[in-house]
Amino acid sequence: MGGKIALILVLGFGSLFAVFGLKMLESQNVAVDNYAFYFNKSQANYLATSGVHIALTNLNQISHTWTPTNPYPIAGGDVYLAVNTPSYGMRTIRSVAHYNGRTDTVIVTAKQKSFAEYGNYYQVFNNVWAATGDTFSGKFHANDWIQCYGDPIFLGQVTTTRGVKLYDKNSFPEFHEGWKLQSSDPVQFDTTSMRLAAFSGGKVFRDSTGANRRTDVKMTFNSDGTVTYSYKIGSGSWSADEIVNLSALAPNGLIYVEKGNVYIQGTINGQATIVTSHRGDSNAGIVYVDNTMQYASDPNINPSSTDLLGLVAERRIEIPFDASRGDFKLQAAMFSMNGGLTVKNYASYPAAYKMDILGSIIGRNVEATAKYVWNGTLKKYVPTNGYSYIHRYDKRFDLTAPPFFPKLRIFVPIAWYQGQVQIPAFY
Repeated sequence: MGGKIALILVLGFGSLFAVFGLKMLESQNVAVDNYAFYFNKSQANYLATSGVHIALTNLNQISHTWTPTNPYPIAGGDVYLAVNTPSYGMRTIRSVAHYNGRTDTVIVTAKQKSFAEYGNYYQVFNNVWAATGDTFSGKFHANDWIQCYGDPIFLGQVTTTRGVKLYDKNSFPEFHEGWKLQSSDPVQFDTTSMRLAAFSGGKVFRDSTGANRRTDVKMTFNSDGTVTYSYKIGSGSWSADEIVNLSALAPNGLIYVEKGNVYIQGTINGQATIVTSHRGDSNAGIVYVDNTMQYASDPNINPSSTDLLGLVAERRIEIPFDASRGDFKLQAAMFSMNGGLTVKNYASYPAAYKMDILGSIIGRNVEATAKYVWNGTLKKYVPTNGYSYIHRYDKRFDLTAPPFFPKLRIFVPIAWYQGQVQIPAFY
C-alpha cells in the first residue's frame, strides 16, 4: 500500500513538474519573442530617425531641391525617404525603416527661418562700426566681428562668429542680453524662385522688348490701399502715373523689378515685397527709399496690424542724399544681398538726423550712416552729420514675414511625429 502511494506521489509530482516546466519554457519563449520584437522595433525606429538626419543633411548641405534615391541600406535595414514641399520655405520628410520584419515611420516638418526674424543680420562689418547713437533692437547677428565705436546699444540677443571688437578704450557698448558665438549662415537668397513667383501671381517690371535694357520704377504707396507708379525703360521717358489697388497690382504680394531699380515712399495699406535684381548691371538691383515709408496701421500702436513690407535688393538699399529731408520713418523688413543700408553722402548733411526704423535690416555689410566726433564734455562720441539708427524690431516677425521674404539656408525641424508602439499578442 505504501509503495502504491509513493508511486502515485512520484507520478503526481512528475506530472506537476512537467506541466510547470512546459509553462516555464513557454514563458521563456514569450520573453524571447518580446525581446526580439522590442529590439527589432527599436532598431527600425533608430534607422527611421537616421533617415530624417540624412534628408536634413542633404537639404542643408547639397541642395534645397534634393530628392532621395531609395532605398538607403543602413546597419542591416532599409530606409525609404520622401521629401515634400507643402509651402514656401517648408519641407515634410517621411522616413520609413524596415528591419528584420519590423517597420517604423518618422515624419518631420522642417522650416527655414526667415531673415526677418532678426532685427539685424550682417555678413561682414568691414571698416564700419556700430557707434554712439545707434540703438539695435531684436536679435543681432554678424558672420564676423561685431565692431563697436563708442557706446552703441544692443537691446536683444547678440550672436557673432568671431567676437566683439572695441574701437578704443573709450568704447563701451551695451549688450542688454549679452552676446555669444554662433555658426555662420551666409546672406543669400534665390532670385529664381522669386522671379517665378512674381510671374505666376505677382507683378514683374522689365524690358519686354528683348533689348535687355534697365528698368526703373517709381512707387508711392497710398494709405487707401492703392499704389501710384510709373516706369522708365532704358534712357526713355517716364510713363504716365497709374493708380491701382495694391492687391490688384500684385495678388500674391510680390513685385519684381528685373534688371532695374525702384524708388519708393509713402504709406502702405496691405502686404508686399519689392525685389530688384541686377542681372550683371552695376547700376541696377537697388531699392531707393526717397522719404518716409510706413504702415497705414502702425504696429507700435496696433500690434495686430496686418500691413507688411519687404524690401529686397540684389545690390543695396539706399537713402538718396536730400539735405532737406530731416528725420524720417522706415518701416519694413530690408534685405540687401551685396551691400547694406546706405545713406548717400552722409557727411554732407547739415546736421545729425534720426532714421526711425521699425523692422529688420539684413545685409552683406554694415554701412556708415553718420559722421562722429569726440565730445569732451559728454565724454563720448556723438553724431554731427548724417543719420543715426533709431531701430526697433517688429515683433510680428517672430511669427510672420512679408510675402516671399528671403529665408536662411538651414532647415530646422519644428514638428516631429513618431507612431505609437503596439506590442502584439503572441498568446
